[in-house]
Amino acid sequence: MSTSIISPAQPEQILKGLGKLWTSLGQEEKQLGKPTVLRACAMTLIVAADESGGGFSESQTISDLMREHPSRGIVLMVSPEAEKPLEARVLAQCWKPFGKAQQICCEQIEITARPDSWPNVGPTLIGLTVPDLPVVFWCRHKAALNPAASENEKAGLQAILDLSTKVIIDTKDIEASQAFQSISRLQGNARIVADLSWTRLTRWRQPIAQIFDNPARTNKFFNFREFEIAHTGETPGPGEFYAAGWLSSFANSKVSFKAVRGFGPGLHSITLRSPEETITFERTGPECMMLWSTNGRKRAYSYSEPALYNLMHEELSVLGFDPVFDSALHRATELVSQHG
Repeated sequence: MSTSIISPAQPEQILKGLGKLWTSLGQEEKQLGKPTVLRACAMTLIVAADESGGGFSESQTISDLMREHPSRGIVLMVSPEAEKPLEARVLAQCWKPFGKAQQICCEQIEITARPDSWPNVGPTLIGLTVPDLPVVFWCRHKAALNPAASENEKAGLQAILDLSTKVIIDTKDIEASQAFQSISRLQGNARIVADLSWTRLTRWRQPIAQIFDNPARTNKFFNFREFEIAHTGETPGPGEFYAAGWLSSFANSKVSFKAVRGFGPGLHSITLRSPEETITFERTGPECMMLWSTNGRKRAYSYSEPALYNLMHEELSVLGFDPVFDSALHRATELVSQHG
């Protein structure tokens, strides 16, 4: 990994710094007498980090994601302790695929801004996105998503949104009605919005879908019109409403929520009821989920909380419009309003 500090953090200076990095890598190739570096980029991936984490985990996650999703990664960090209003560091993340002599390298830019310089981040980014490729904005700076955010935070966020084709947020620790209001504000200008709270449901949705994908099953999904979502918190969160929205996005279905004691926070069980059968998926341990059906079927599934890398990998694999998520979000928003 090669690195270089750029100050002041102006687009032309940052691009010059990247150029010097590639020149340095090219000189290494000449010394070896054969091509050893392959430059790869399929998107610009921007992440805004919260001050508390300092951007370390985000930088590491972007570095790991580059192997499957090569990109120009840009990490934005806000720190009142920054020495200068805007400062950047450029580096090349390189790895060697197993059994290969050639390295694959991607660019990464880390920009640190003081809070009062946050609105200047947007103009800086305009010259740094890769032309003609998607721009994905992973917003981990939760203060900017808060309706009570400062004008500086709102201005900085909007400038980044204006550049983005897809925005990824995580509403896990946000109250459901506020979470869906935030998503509504982010949508617009054909911008795609994704929520990692929805992505976490893949481990629930897959086994449910597999049951009804069986052509031999006579009791089809459309016969199930009552759904119960059990959660371990006092009130259902965005993930629980997404689950309910996904299951009940057709007419004449009933949804109920129930608070229970269980393993870890969040979704505990999903129950589907039809006149002929009741099916329940329930977390029965930290790493186990069970299926029970009144027709006598019983099955155990392994369960694990997905790592941040896995969630982002899944979302970056779908850069276009996701009609299933859109339908679940629309219905979940209705359920939040009805739930009060």
